[in-house]
Amino acid sequence: MKPITLLISIFLLLGLTTGCGKKTAYLNPPSIKDIAVITVDDNLPERTLEQTRELKITLEWMNRDLIKNFEEAGFHATLIKDMQTYKPEMGRRLIINVERFNPGNRAARAFVGLGAGPAALGLNYKLLDETNSLLLEWRDDVGSNKGPTYCAENLNKKAINKIVGLMNK
Repeated sequence: MKPITLLISIFLLLGLTTGCGKKTAYLNPPSIKDIAVITVDDNLPERTLEQTRELKITLEWMNRDLIKNFEEAGFHATLIKDMQTYKPEMGRRLIINVERFNPGNRAARAFVGLGAGPAALGLNYKLLDETNSLLLEWRDDVGSNKGPTYCAENLNKKAINKIVGLMNK
């Protein structure tokens, strides 16, 4: 076998077996924990119709991604629409409050590229137990030239790692 063919085969085998390195934290010991997630965006200042539309799209994507990431980490996650639907049987409750949102300029990113109109997303998190006691609270803020869903993806990964770290103590 030629050396270049052997080298390519080794890289291909390594790529298939190790993946691209997506780091996901897992519950230890691996036991299912229940968690309910709610996202609130009531405290944002006046926004245009386009900004409201972009926020809705971003939050829908963020919530789906967050639930998927929680499931991968070993949780049984439920998305709730309002506080009144929460029941203590649902487990812990993660309340995500959108404090800052800038969708950037989607049209500029499409035509100009990554250098146009950075997006930003700022969130406040509260993790409560079944008796409403505060377990953890923090703020996080991310900006990206790629758009608001990239901001949400980064924030979701950081939130999962923080919550799993707390649960694994």
